[in-house]
Amino acid sequence: MFETNSKKKWISTLFSTAIHLMLLLVLAISSIVIPGRGERSIISSMKSGEDTSLTILPEVEFAPPTEQQNGLGSDAVTTSLYQDSMDVPLVDSSEGNISPPTTTISEIAMSSGTTTGVGANGFVSTSIDSRKPENRKIVGAKNGATPQSEAAVNLALAFLARNQESNGSWTMALTQCPDCTEVSVGLDDHRIAATGLSLLCFLGAGHTLTEGEYNETVRKGVYFLIQAMKYKGDPDKIYYAQGYWLTEVAPAQMYEHGIATLALTEAYQMSNDSSIKDPCQAAINFIIDAQYKRDGGWDYHPRRPGDLSIVGWQIMALKSASSAKLSVPQNVLRDSDKFLESQALSNGYQFGYRGGPATASMTSIGNLIRLFRGYSVTDPTIRRANDWIAKQAPSVSDVYYNYYATQFMFHVGGDRWKNWNAVMRELLIHSQTLEGPMAGSWFFDGNTFNLEKGRLYTTTMSCLTLEVYYRYLPVYEASGDDFRL
Repeated sequence: MFETNSKKKWISTLFSTAIHLMLLLVLAISSIVIPGRGERSIISSMKSGEDTSLTILPEVEFAPPTEQQNGLGSDAVTTSLYQDSMDVPLVDSSEGNISPPTTTISEIAMSSGTTTGVGANGFVSTSIDSRKPENRKIVGAKNGATPQSEAAVNLALAFLARNQESNGSWTMALTQCPDCTEVSVGLDDHRIAATGLSLLCFLGAGHTLTEGEYNETVRKGVYFLIQAMKYKGDPDKIYYAQGYWLTEVAPAQMYEHGIATLALTEAYQMSNDSSIKDPCQAAINFIIDAQYKRDGGWDYHPRRPGDLSIVGWQIMALKSASSAKLSVPQNVLRDSDKFLESQALSNGYQFGYRGGPATASMTSIGNLIRLFRGYSVTDPTIRRANDWIAKQAPSVSDVYYNYYATQFMFHVGGDRWKNWNAVMRELLIHSQTLEGPMAGSWFFDGNTFNLEKGRLYTTTMSCLTLEVYYRYLPVYEASGDDFRL
């Protein structure tokens, strides 16, 4: 009996060992990246011997304000702890350069896997189902929101709703808020951009044409954009015509057009209201025609050499349109991919403004577009950009940089995102004006662009930054729903 049991145990052990060896072999094979199949792994994305360790930051503490914040600056909130404590190995631009990709981003997207899959026109599918009221609280808490950050978003939306014009628009001059004139008087209205940015805040929090506390506010804003649109082409064939709001007299024509188009296409995507489909397509057609064919980019005015800061808004509008099944030609996106590659510096992961040295804003925009166009979060350029942007830390005044950098850090995820969020979220919570006619707004000194665009601009960009937790699900997180942008 003992001999029989020993024999059985020996056979059982041998069989178990064989099974485990087979599993190890399968895992080893599956970690090898076959061109055109599967997601690029961390092993395949990093150099041999490269240090990928992270320094976990100590908890950042913020002393409660002793008196009402007036929204002018945020000196009470410091990121010095974040900056001093971050010990991340960086790749010097003079060595270890990454060769620019030999294929376009859209080709990479078509041939390499991503965690959410490649959707329409080579864009990574990023779910916005998380914006729905029943999901927003759960998803937000999971991704780093707090009751305080959500209260700040709600207060910002109330400020924006109070300052909507009777015709449904908003203005950078905040004409509905006489007490806001210290940073608004004499400003250009930039009515199209102001309306687009304000609508994006409501849409980002799940308020649509028919749902949410502010559905009437959204309807009025969307109606304004549609009524204000002008057309080129056959008026009987609006779907094929070009729809635009501004002419080349406007100094920021394509900036404003891209922002408003993104708002319009998101409203269509979230409501599926057929009455706004044609205006959406017409606005997209104008973006298509305005592309500078020689480099694939967009500038302040149509058909001029590209500017990455403006390209970002056009790409986001085209992404939304593609998800809404509007017509977006593949060649337009292939050309824009080539433009993006042409703007990367020689180290492969940094971007500058119009061929200049690396800037945090342009690096954030460029790499965020890369993620949306199919780059894996484990790609070496993305990982190095993640290292570098984390080292820069959130800004205490540059809301434009914070908006793009926060999205990029969020979509990459991991401990660097948690560190970033610990600072960014609390900075915005503690710098928001809480009382009086400006309650719910933000304004930060120390940035020229803030002074040029005013309180509505800084408020909308800050609000959108605090909506990052549920505005899109992160690209690294798979989702089974069909409600995607």
